[in-house]
Amino acid sequence: MSNETQQSLLPLNPMHLPEPPSWLPLAWGWWATIAAALTLLLATWLFIRWNKKRLAPKKTALRLLARGEKPSEAIELVRQAALCYFPREEIAQLTGKEWYAFLDSQTTDSRFGDNYDLWQQALYSSQPVDNAAELIQHCSDWVEQALPPKRRRASRG
Repeated sequence: MSNETQQSLLPLNPMHLPEPPSWLPLAWGWWATIAAALTLLLATWLFIRWNKKRLAPKKTALRLLARGEKPSEAIELVRQAALCYFPREEIAQLTGKEWYAFLDSQTTDSRFGDNYDLWQQALYSSQPVDNAAELIQHCSDWVEQALPPKRRRASRG
């Protein structure tokens, strides 16, 4: 027993532990996770940028329509906004009842065709119309509902 006791009292070197694992170089799974996160971030940024650019004419038209005082200015803003979203060949040639029929075809209600005479009076008469605010509101509603065009609406024309 005394021999065992003497062995336990012998001076021993401290235990050497291995180095903790390093973060670098990263394993391939971490690189894949970083690449996926960056790709998702880039795709989100591109989508937001694309959507902002796509909605810019609509927002501008709504802002200008809110300040509008004359129906003639409002219908001109509607035409300009429509030219931003629909093919020029389709929109530029439309006048009169065809123009109003196009506007009505892009929404569920027919505010323009039903008010054809009122629109003609507002556009071409020297006297102001009583329903100017209502006509401007029709234009604003059309921009809000019809722009940007839905695929099913665009393919209908």
